[in-house]
Amino acid sequence: MFKILNTRGLGVGGKQNELIELALTFGFNGVEVDMADLVGRHDAMGKEFACQFLKAAKSPASEGDTASGGKHLTIGTFLLPIELSGTDEQYATSIAKNETIIDLASELGAERCYIEIAPNCEHFSFQECFEKHQTRLQALAEQFSASGIKLGLALQTSKAEPADGTFKFIQTAEELLTLVKSVGQPNVGVCVDTWEWALGGGTVEQLSFDQITEIRFADVKADAKKDEIKQCDRTALPGDVADSVSSKVAAAAVASGLPVAISASTDLSTYSGDTRDNVVKAISKHLDWLAEGKDPAATIAAELAEAEAAEAGEGEEGAPAEAAAPATA
Repeated sequence: MFKILNTRGLGVGGKQNELIELALTFGFNGVEVDMADLVGRHDAMGKEFACQFLKAAKSPASEGDTASGGKHLTIGTFLLPIELSGTDEQYATSIAKNETIIDLASELGAERCYIEIAPNCEHFSFQECFEKHQTRLQALAEQFSASGIKLGLALQTSKAEPADGTFKFIQTAEELLTLVKSVGQPNVGVCVDTWEWALGGGTVEQLSFDQITEIRFADVKADAKKDEIKQCDRTALPGDVADSVSSKVAAAAVASGLPVAISASTDLSTYSGDTRDNVVKAISKHLDWLAEGKDPAATIAAELAEAEAAEAGEGEEGAPAEAAAPATA
């Protein structure tokens, strides 16, 4: 699987060089970039300046690959900063930089991005908003298709925090899948956040992995109050809890045999007491387990049990020698 490092919870938002260094150190294939920041760099200093860190980023050469000097890091994904549910004027303003975005994304090897679908709408009823989304996404799909970039639609349920807007819009997995189907473009799919997917009533059986642009893993803490879910109820690491949604989705992705881009989507507050290196190292390990179809919680429990058994065995081996000492004295 293609492993992406993003800024959620790491405290390195806007510091592109730091994120790249962490990604290279801990074995990620790509990074999620702040596209609005990248466009700002482009407008202020030009494309070469905006792209310099990522274009220079190479992992160490692998054995037998000294000629290439390693593999280039790419843009794994980025949030497309557009206002799909806005008025025509708001939408036009939000897509004004699309040509620049596509140019930068293509220059840096991006293959996917995602668009957050707001759960409520201020201006239009559900049906009006749905039709706006359908038309606008079809046009965006054609625009991005020429550069081979996929658009993933990301669900945002209103359960974790109150949603802004007068009219209810897409808040369930089923509604999101209906929107994707209505757009009907091959490069428009689903960006699955397992936390949002579960809260939006989604199941593993609903997922078609040839339609998924990326998977962002997160789970609900075991002690969370189910009727009062908050963003801070995301687990510290994907697959932390037993029988997690993340582990089930990952196992199904592995079984599909299709290449999938993956990342962690845990909460900022969960990492406040640790260093960035330790956090990224742990995220990388959990994502590796998920990419192998393993349940991280079960794997950790098994490793702990094995360590305890080994420690107990060492104690038993030492006991007879201690008991025999007085007799030989």
